[in-house]
Amino acid sequence: MKSYDVIILAGGLATRLRPLSYSRPKPPLLPVLDKEIIDWIMESVTKIPLNRIFISIRYMGDLIKEHMERVWSEFRDKLIFVTENKPLGDAGPISLINEKYELSDTFLVVYGDILSDIDARALVNFHEKMGGTATITLTRVDDVSRYGVAQLDETGKIINFIEKPKQYVGSNLINAGFYVFTKEITKLIPKNPEGQVKLAIDVVPRLLRIGKVYGFIHSGLWFDIGTPEDYMKANFSILVSRCKDDNDCVSTDLPQSVTIQPPVYLGPNVTIGSNTEIGPNVIIHRNTKIGSTAKIVNSLIFEGGSSLCDGVYISGSIIGSNTYIGKWARVEDGSVIGDGVYIKDSVFIAKNTKIGPYREIMESIYKEGEIIL
Repeated sequence: MKSYDVIILAGGLATRLRPLSYSRPKPPLLPVLDKEIIDWIMESVTKIPLNRIFISIRYMGDLIKEHMERVWSEFRDKLIFVTENKPLGDAGPISLINEKYELSDTFLVVYGDILSDIDARALVNFHEKMGGTATITLTRVDDVSRYGVAQLDETGKIINFIEKPKQYVGSNLINAGFYVFTKEITKLIPKNPEGQVKLAIDVVPRLLRIGKVYGFIHSGLWFDIGTPEDYMKANFSILVSRCKDDNDCVSTDLPQSVTIQPPVYLGPNVTIGSNTEIGPNVIIHRNTKIGSTAKIVNSLIFEGGSSLCDGVYISGSIIGSNTYIGKWARVEDGSVIGDGVYIKDSVFIAKNTKIGPYREIMESIYKEGEIIL
């Protein structure tokens, strides 16, 4: 039976996700509901016959390696971690891995910052049926201006890619970051030791000119986790689909005076004080302590021992791991609080504030959009 190599690209810095990415490696280890993004990817690719799973790492790569060897221990003999000594783009790691390990005749490349339920088995079956040089997974979006837009002919062959068009160009199918390539692709990747090599710029246009490239259209879940806003949207979309009832995702005993307005997800060992209101659209991960008479709406709290004291109000925000928020403190919409932050009692945090990890906030922040790193 034919087996495939898989390359998961997990080496970027994710600067747009700061301050979340200051203390964790890019999106791969960001949790979405109850598992990390890289685990969503692995659930897809492990449904096909696998030869090896290459994970391209750089920034905090040791944390990704530790996570993968622990959570996916049954695939330990297939996992190979390849460290980028400098930024290589999304095409450079393919060359690096091929030179070191000789890729299989057909292989997959997956972006590590994409959350989806793409069916890898259906994708490779489609690729084998069409017999092309490459298959690029496509998905439909409302706003095409952030992406590469594919134009297809009547057979499903991709005839053109338009990078980040400013207006509608007859198609809203964009590159979903999930590829199947034949080994011919490795000959098209330019050798560029001085800079990054990009699939969309340096490889795909050449591939379209000389080979048959088909589009596999995915119509399920798909999110590009590029910003904290994208990340929250992805979490809440999964939350709505899986936690419609307050008994679906609340795995803890609560005082009768606690009000839960679904959808809400409460992880293991979450404790909540009396007369507290939670929801809608709230995800609180394991080992978090919430005080009494608090209110949390439209927000995400990471696992890792955070304490939100009595009377705290959190709206539309992301709260990092091991964070302390004092009594009667208030965090307004669009704020992102990094890991290990201490916020004093009665402090007000204005809308869209970004606070880096391990900061002490002793006074209120009234200016919207303040950045404290």
